[in-house]
Amino acid sequence: MSRSFHCPRSVRGWAPMGLVLQLIFTVSQAQAVVQSSTQAVTLVSQSLQTAVGATALTDATLQGMVNYTAGSDEESGSFTLELKGNQESKLALNLSGGNRAEIRQAQAGAWIDTTGVEHPMAIHNCWVDASALFPTFSVWGVLNDPQVTATYVGQTLRNGVTVDHLQITRTMSGEAPAMAAEIQGLSAIDLYLDVATHLPVELDFNTHPDDDLKQQIPVEILFSGYQKLGGIIVPTHIQKLIQGTLTFDLYVSNVAINSGLQDSGFSVQTVQAVN
Repeated sequence: MSRSFHCPRSVRGWAPMGLVLQLIFTVSQAQAVVQSSTQAVTLVSQSLQTAVGATALTDATLQGMVNYTAGSDEESGSFTLELKGNQESKLALNLSGGNRAEIRQAQAGAWIDTTGVEHPMAIHNCWVDASALFPTFSVWGVLNDPQVTATYVGQTLRNGVTVDHLQITRTMSGEAPAMAAEIQGLSAIDLYLDVATHLPVELDFNTHPDDDLKQQIPVEILFSGYQKLGGIIVPTHIQKLIQGTLTFDLYVSNVAINSGLQDSGFSVQTVQAVN
């Protein structure tokens, strides 16, 4: 049976729904739009400066090898990750068990199984940045996406490294207060920057089953082995854990930037979901 490749069989955050359902928002208290804190803006500016310098980054393509695990299914192969800003991404896996892919474009997403069938993602799982596997664009979004805000939480330890903890969320002006607050919660990212280099060490968020946006499934993405590739500083080792279980283990060997990726290459359909 084909299934989403992003998580174990028991976690159905991207499973097909079979029908379009209306997203129900339950937050009743009004919530003001949050402005990015000065300290958060300073830290992300330093992070972006370290990673790309004076380069005006518009898109990036990462390639390398991947180990993929979903329950008892363990496969290996190559990957290509294409990104355009913090809102568009496409991860293509050429695995021993067949080709799989995941596409995100703004608040829409889909995963493609080994038969080539595209399965829409629930919209409540599409508020987190599409660029989560390449946090340079999430950092970029704080400075360039008018709907993104960042707040500074403080310093802590992460995997033995002292880090600055930021929380990044999407704020929607013009929406009803309850809807804006729900979106802000669904889009929340915890980003941890090395205090010495200002480069991302970890990015955490919650995903959810298609039919229950209130059930939180923790996702951790770890970044290490920073090197200069394609003219910018990138993590050459990227690991994605879902509920503490390693799902993707990516080893980056090649990076190309500003190659002119087009929006049409990230086109997907939107599916709505219930609480």
